[in-house]
Amino acid sequence: MENWTPEQLQEQIESGATVFLKLWKKGCGACKLSIPAIERIMAADTHQTRFGQISTDDHPEILEITDTEVLPAFFAFKDKSMVGQVIGFKGIKSLQELIDKAVPQQ
Repeated sequence: MENWTPEQLQEQIESGATVFLKLWKKGCGACKLSIPAIERIMAADTHQTRFGQISTDDHPEILEITDTEVLPAFFAFKDKSMVGQVIGFKGIKSLQELIDKAVPQQ
């Protein structure tokens, strides 16, 4: 998963692509626990979803922009709009459902 700045996130969203974003911070246990689940989702992705993460340690302003305080936080975007979010790591199923909102299964 690529590390993004808020500006790079905006570029990805503006492209109209399907985007998956994770907000995280150093020392966050749940943030670390989510890594294997995201890696599995990325490996199975066939929709050219763009996966990125932003460290709130490096970019604290993203918390205000996204109006969240709980980490990790996950967001999905499609056609330049947010289509869903998951606050806190609740397992791979909740993350897959978030992706499915942006790319419905056929």
